[in-house]
Amino acid sequence: MSIFQDLAQDPEMGEVLSEEKTLSVIDLVISGGMGSIIIIGVLFILLFVACYIYFERLFAIKAASKIDKNFMNQIRDYVTGGKLDAAKMLCAQTDSPVARLTEKGVSRIGKPLDDINTAIENAGTLEVYKLEKNVSVLATVAGAAPMIGFLGTNGDQWRPS
Repeated sequence: MSIFQDLAQDPEMGEVLSEEKTLSVIDLVISGGMGSIIIIGVLFILLFVACYIYFERLFAIKAASKIDKNFMNQIRDYVTGGKLDAAKMLCAQTDSPVARLTEKGVSRIGKPLDDINTAIENAGTLEVYKLEKNVSVLATVAGAAPMIGFLGTNGDQWRPS
């Protein structure tokens, strides 16, 4: 037996130990007043924004990473056959980052290799920017939400009465 059990069972103590009280999260938020309700509301809004951006980016990146196995074979066949217009048209009809990069390269065929490399690098940079859209907002929410949560922590609320 522990000391606490001994004290609780000792009839000579004359004191009755209080029972543990439970408090739901909703009751806790409401008991904090209007400020607590506002803080929790803001945190829930930030949660929904973060989830939306996360899943939107997840699906966008997943869609962008799909690779058509025959795409590059068709482009190679068109380019070796001298059908550059057909290769450009295939790139324009295919909605993927690889197609857009390939289109930049195919449109520069016949120019110096440095120009082709620069055009593809620039197109690649633009594709990365498209894929990273709103990621900075997600990072801001991830950094701000804990700080907003700290606004609701007041030591006076937790003192025993």
